[in-house]
Amino acid sequence: MPMGMRMKGLPETQAAMNALRQEVRTTATRGAVRDGATVIGDAMTAAAPVLDHKTAESTSLEPGEMKADIRVAMGRVDQEGFITAAIGPTKRTRHVARWVEYGHRLVKGGYSSFKRGKLQGVGKQIGDVPEHPFLRPAYETSWQQSIAVFAESLKKRLGRWLR
Repeated sequence: MPMGMRMKGLPETQAAMNALRQEVRTTATRGAVRDGATVIGDAMTAAAPVLDHKTAESTSLEPGEMKADIRVAMGRVDQEGFITAAIGPTKRTRHVARWVEYGHRLVKGGYSSFKRGKLQGVGKQIGDVPEHPFLRPAYETSWQQSIAVFAESLKKRLGRWLR
């Protein structure tokens, strides 16, 4: 006697699996990446230096401006479901953060730059400003915690599907 099997609910199961895939690719992943990136952003903000004083003729940033400008910017989800976050100063203070992070030459009386191995410009170099890394060390001390926060956040966000 031939035996048969009849399955009920296969279209509903497929629909639920498709909904889960979409949830993972967009909402849950995006929120978890933001949570993980925020850990690194907070570490960068805490490590950012603050200008002690500003003279009247100075063109420097206001005290605390670079620290207040560190942000987490979320990218879009690509076709494979990957999403990225950009963490650090925005374009308003990024150039100053780069000078602080890597050091720079102190120039008076105009601009001065290296192009093709030659010094160009009308400015006179009057000194060197040493590097004061704060972005890279902040990342190095917080990336592992960031991954743990990401995993916990993703688990929490997908909890209703995992029950």
